[in-house]
Amino acid sequence: MEQSRLSWKAAWSKAWGDLTDPFDRLSEVAFGVIMALTIISVIPTAADGAGRQQLVLAALGCNLAWGMVDALMTLVGMRVDREHRHAGLRALRRSADEKSFREGLREFLPDLMVDHLQSSDVQRLRGNFLKSLLGTGEAPSLGREHWLAWLILAGHTFLATLPIILPLLVIHDDLLALRLAQITGLLLMFGLGWLLARWAGGRPWQGAVGFTALGVAMTGICLALGG
Repeated sequence: MEQSRLSWKAAWSKAWGDLTDPFDRLSEVAFGVIMALTIISVIPTAADGAGRQQLVLAALGCNLAWGMVDALMTLVGMRVDREHRHAGLRALRRSADEKSFREGLREFLPDLMVDHLQSSDVQRLRGNFLKSLLGTGEAPSLGREHWLAWLILAGHTFLATLPIILPLLVIHDDLLALRLAQITGLLLMFGLGWLLARWAGGRPWQGAVGFTALGVAMTGICLALGG
């Protein structure tokens, strides 16, 4: 089946609104915050000057690399999902009768909906499906919207590093810079929890406090296990 190519504007809209959701993006920010806090928390044991600079570069490099890898795995997941769905459509096209077609619909529709379809509905769906190009040719390849989704997710992980390392760049006292960076990380986790709770329809204050506590616990585990 021939795949139409989206304009850059339409591709960006699809990448932001359909291929990634607030949970995906905020989760990437949380990953970046936790990794940055884990790396910079060894500052008190590092040498002044060059040691601090190396930790800042390590935090930036780690989050850039992790953001790219994690987003790439998401991209692989999108590709696998497209292949899987295309295989399901091909199997649906090969269904021999109404019963097998109905069972094949369960791959794409909730069971409750499939169970309540009348025989005439299934026949009409099958007829329209066989007239379409769905399930023909090769599986659709990834478009520019998928690569933009990769950029969005990787960018969120990397950009989460910047507010945390800022105190390390402008404040000379190691302990004060570290504490300000840690406070910044806590505020970011609090804000992320608030936004996630609002998006999910929950209670923002509870979500913010709980997510902050979770972030502190995960950072502590990372430090205890050697980062």
